[in-house]
Amino acid sequence: MKQVRIFLAFSVSMMLSACLGEDSSKSAQQGTSDKVAAQVEFVSPVDGLLSPERAKLYSDASAALLLLSQQWIDRMDKAADAQEKILILGGLEKARDQVCRKVGLLGVKEYNWISEVALKNPANRAIAEKAGILLNAK
Repeated sequence: MKQVRIFLAFSVSMMLSACLGEDSSKSAQQGTSDKVAAQVEFVSPVDGLLSPERAKLYSDASAALLLLSQQWIDRMDKAADAQEKILILGGLEKARDQVCRKVGLLGVKEYNWISEVALKNPANRAIAEKAGILLNAK
């Protein structure tokens, strides 16, 4: 688990650097994989069930998004004015989608569906808990 978090932290740092413009040149291979990932859009499953694989990816994405958010909040705190904060927020949304795709989800749309729909479905409770997702007891 510690290795996964280190990998996620490294991945988030690399993506953050790219999103902030520190690495303006992408390799052809990375550009191609990003285009392929961007072409696949998430469509929620008709049965509303969460697979164990998607639950694990969601758990990994949650940890990565937490790290990403902390870094972007620091950047927001340093912003000079409201206009710069708006630009930072726009960049954050793009970065969140990229992080979700790098982890293996089909973007932030799938992440949000799992958060807002799938985890509320009692049929998904055991799968979520097995993947290490903490659910509120209701």
